[in-house]
Amino acid sequence: MQILKASALLLLLSVVSIDAAVTMPRIVSLSPHITELLFAAGAAARVVGVDDLSDYPAATAQIVHVGEVTALDTEVLVKLKPTIVILWDSGTSPQRKADIGHLGLNVYPTEQRHLDDIATALIDFGRLAGTSAVAAAAAQQYRYQLDELRHRYAHRAQLRVFYQVWDRPLYTLSREHVVNEVLTLCGGSNIFAELHGLAPMIDKEAVLARDPDVIIIGATGAEGARQAAEWNRITSLHAVRHHRVYTVDDSLMSRMSPRILLGVRSVCESLDQARVL
Repeated sequence: MQILKASALLLLLSVVSIDAAVTMPRIVSLSPHITELLFAAGAAARVVGVDDLSDYPAATAQIVHVGEVTALDTEVLVKLKPTIVILWDSGTSPQRKADIGHLGLNVYPTEQRHLDDIATALIDFGRLAGTSAVAAAAAQQYRYQLDELRHRYAHRAQLRVFYQVWDRPLYTLSREHVVNEVLTLCGGSNIFAELHGLAPMIDKEAVLARDPDVIIIGATGAEGARQAAEWNRITSLHAVRHHRVYTVDDSLMSRMSPRILLGVRSVCESLDQARVL
């Protein structure tokens, strides 16, 4: 088993960089956000396999799918002969990492917890894939757009926000999740920031007691409308009385790729709208 970190990763990066001009690395991605990062880093031609949840960009439909990380088709994975398998560190169990490593494959766990980490990941993936120039340009563009958003919303009046992940049962996000950082950037304050765990379970009474200025639901379409309607029935809530219940595309908020900036803009625009209601 080869779990690549620190000095071992640096060695692999140097080898890949040297060999990329001769033999393209064969990469398997085991998370949707990793797939998006690889494409953004110019490494699409190097990606020979993806997990079943990878659905963006559209070109992923033409790539071999190897199952979900919790239920991999190991026979297909091995047949792809990847030179490296990139997986989400905290989103993959130690046993699953070991199982993949026992197949004789190079495993690279990666983790992005903050908005700034996305630019760093683009650079790292560009080096792994031998597409450093494209990756560097993508990282520079991402940093520019992120800095512009931070500057634009730096002095907005603060609003108390409840962010809903799911309602059956009711889940929110703590300060450990990047959504908390997004809310702060937009001038929002997460009313459940202090809770333990990435996505703590709460109850409706806790939301009623904290009476947020704004409710943001991580769902769109019919599902988002259903969840919003549930809250809009409770007219005792400040957010409901002032028509401040919004929805946002969860795939934009939960995937640590450059597309998260679309989610940031959506949240910031919702809070700006709330400020004038």
